[in-house]
Amino acid sequence: MRLEDLFSQLIRYGYSGRNPLLASSVRHRLPSSADAKRHGFMSTAETMTLIGLSGMGKTTALNSIARLYPQVISHSRYKDAILIETQVVWLKIECPHDGSLRGFCAAFFSALDAALGVEKYSRRGGAANSISVMLQHISQLCKTFFIGALIIDEMQHLCSSSRGGQDREKLLNFFVTLSNDAGVPLVYVGTNAMLPLFSGVLRNARRAAGMGPIAFDRFSEDDPFWHHLVSQLWAYDWTESCAPLTSDLLSKIYDLTQGNTDFLAKLLMLAQRHVIWEGIDAITPAVLQQVYDNQMRLLHKPIEALRSGDPLQIADFEDMMPTKDQIAQMMSYDLARRADRAHLSLLTQTAIAPSPLAKDKSVPKAPSRTVVPVADGALTNVHFSKDEDLQAQLEQRGWVDRDSSW
Repeated sequence: MRLEDLFSQLIRYGYSGRNPLLASSVRHRLPSSADAKRHGFMSTAETMTLIGLSGMGKTTALNSIARLYPQVISHSRYKDAILIETQVVWLKIECPHDGSLRGFCAAFFSALDAALGVEKYSRRGGAANSISVMLQHISQLCKTFFIGALIIDEMQHLCSSSRGGQDREKLLNFFVTLSNDAGVPLVYVGTNAMLPLFSGVLRNARRAAGMGPIAFDRFSEDDPFWHHLVSQLWAYDWTESCAPLTSDLLSKIYDLTQGNTDFLAKLLMLAQRHVIWEGIDAITPAVLQQVYDNQMRLLHKPIEALRSGDPLQIADFEDMMPTKDQIAQMMSYDLARRADRAHLSLLTQTAIAPSPLAKDKSVPKAPSRTVVPVADGALTNVHFSKDEDLQAQLEQRGWVDRDSSW
């Protein structure tokens, strides 16, 4: 419910600054409009981030919510006014597997063609067009079709860009420009491995936290929502005799899935298939263990890491680390990096500091004032009488030199 509420607010608030009946919106859509540059555009677009463990149903949940809205609306009239517009309420694209800018542009044009039911814009993603030109086309198309929300899935792929951080920074900067200039709300979706994308630049982090990130972490064993989910899936039993969902079965299911919804669905599906093939009456804890041992071997290592609760083992799987642990790890790394920088700066300053012996002795030194030594202990107030020799008392305490004049 919270995800649907935020997605609804995201779209509606983003449209509040893009009324197609206003002259300002028309000027904003024309790329060469001098009035738009002079008057400016106040974007009302927000950004939402959906982040969580792999297999927790982020994409499935967001797709189900997005389908509650018509993707494309063809307008002809609004009340008594003629309004001939094609509105794309939402558009979902996936980051390319190599995290490249050209792949992202091609994915956008293909998704727009699929939404409109045409084959018109995909050709703009060809090799003949430069990346900068394609990004300009994307920005203009977002204005032309009043895109209500741009959903960008699999954001963690940007971390594996073949060109390192160059494409990644360009694309993140483009997202900021798209939100500011085109007024398009953005939805970032990805695993916890995408968190480092927003840790280096403040404006990227600020944008990503616009409406508050929604975290899809794994369920705990005593979570009532976990019990409800298991009971709902347990009802889809195609075996000959449906066994009741006992506490032993619940405990075994959690032990073999560690609260991951995708692991849960796979375990129950494989268990039912095994029971039907082998002619077994019902699913038991022993059957679940046998299915896990024989048919889920590829998942043993990540599940064992989650079962151990050891951050070092979980850290081997970036997309399996809980969100709060990932953030804590990033903060620790940032503090260590700052300490290294401070240490390097100190070493550099020490290395380039001039040696007293290297000074030119031929240059006469300017008269310097006497350096007054500072006592190691706490300072106390000292009172001198008018009859005593003040110079002698100061020399006795070591506060001035005998040859100094003050």
